Amino acid sequence: MAAASTATMSAPAANPLVDSKSESSVAVDNRNVLHTVDGRTGLYYAIPISKNAINAAEFRKIKSTKDQKHPAYQNEQGLRLYDPGFSNTTVSESKITYIDGIEGTIQYRGYSIHDIFGKKNWIDVSHLLIWGTWPSAEEAKNYQDRLNSVPVLDQHVLNVIHSFPKDGSITGMLIAGLSALQSSKLDAVPAHVGENLYLGHPERVDEQIIRLLQSFAMIAAASYCHSTERSFTPPRKDFSYVENFLLMTGHVDAATGLPNPRHVKALERLWVVVADHEMTCSTAALLHTASSLPDLIACFISAISASTGPLHGGAIAVAYKHFKAIGSVANVPAKIERVKARKELLYGYGHRVYRTTDPRFTYITEVLNGLDEEVSRDPLLQVALALDKAASEDEYFTSRKLFPNADLFAAFAYQALYIILTTVGAPKWLPSGFRPYNFHLVSIARPGSSLERSYGSIIEGKPKIWRPGQIYTGDLGKAMD
Repeated sequence: MAAASTATMSAPAANPLVDSKSESSVAVDNRNVLHTVDGRTGLYYAIPISKNAINAAEFRKIKSTKDQKHPAYQNEQGLRLYDPGFSNTTVSESKITYIDGIEGTIQYRGYSIHDIFGKKNWIDVSHLLIWGTWPSAEEAKNYQDRLNSVPVLDQHVLNVIHSFPKDGSITGMLIAGLSALQSSKLDAVPAHVGENLYLGHPERVDEQIIRLLQSFAMIAAASYCHSTERSFTPPRKDFSYVENFLLMTGHVDAATGLPNPRHVKALERLWVVVADHEMTCSTAALLHTASSLPDLIACFISAISASTGPLHGGAIAVAYKHFKAIGSVANVPAKIERVKARKELLYGYGHRVYRTTDPRFTYITEVLNGLDEEVSRDPLLQVALALDKAASEDEYFTSRKLFPNADLFAAFAYQALYIILTTVGAPKWLPSGFRPYNFHLVSIARPGSSLERSYGSIIEGKPKIWRPGQIYTGDLGKAMD
């Protein structure tokens, strides 16, 4: 962006944007300019607007003399932007996913999710998100073959996962498994070898993306099997990514020992719908870590950690606990009335992005409808769906645009698939109706787009480490006692 121009203001009665003859008047006729006057100094600044955004660095040019009473404000170093939670701040440019929360649309690299669902599988969509193009039949096969060529987890990785209590933290198992995986190939860790391995080497990043995608699916499956007292089944080289995940977790037909094609189709569709959702909290955490140029495993551990908080992916676990507390479908009306009386909250509803129905919700509902037999056998899902029906028909919720969270309904579908395993011989220690593992399945579907973002961060020619500033409000110059 062009540099901001400055000029001292004339008499207040004049319109400086029209009457001033300073160098700043050159930009007056340019509509893509933010005209700014600093009331402290009377200086005028023309700040370029590009893509409906301004470059925050331009504000460093808006300076004032040092504030002697508040030296920590650092006035002489330029104006700073205060935006807790990045509520109105963009931190990157991307060609991956476009979301319009007002219209309720999602596009992957310009393709509407309405045109993708049911027509493309996870391999196709993840290839599009990572490398920017739909794969040809040959490219898709090569991609799948590369995934299937990743070695089965070393025993020490499985040992780390198995060291956790069976009812322990799934998040802990995933992070520990990833850390153990990282240690199994330290020559892929830049700090360990003492050089920037990936900057300017996209082929190395490609190799690590493939390794992490397949290895994380195995780590997630191994964690699941450990939690449910099942044996981990190694992936097969002739299976798809989704088929192998179902195989590894034991989601197979008792007669054939193979994944049920109906369940493969359901999971393929789910993972396509939740494959990416733009700059989420976990994606931002991944990018923040990637800005220091580590390996991809370190980046992804950051994303997993961020996703588990109750204001992000962990909200699904919170919602499940509240569904369980309702108890039965008969208690749903009373729950609705308590929410309307503002005595309780309705977890799993409302989204900071969407002001209409989340477009993913429609397709996830379609997947759920295809699992009606499994859904009918789960009392918790009966409560959840009855609650949704009541909320969707109540003016209190519809007028406030409180629509169900799509990821929550994706978890319902995962829950339905889980019943296939738990109808016979479910371990008694596992809390009935609550599967803390469910929301982590989104993490398996979504690495592709997240890794593409770190890919761009790591291989670009001019990497810039993320280091947000702060406004210091504490005391200064205290004397020691």
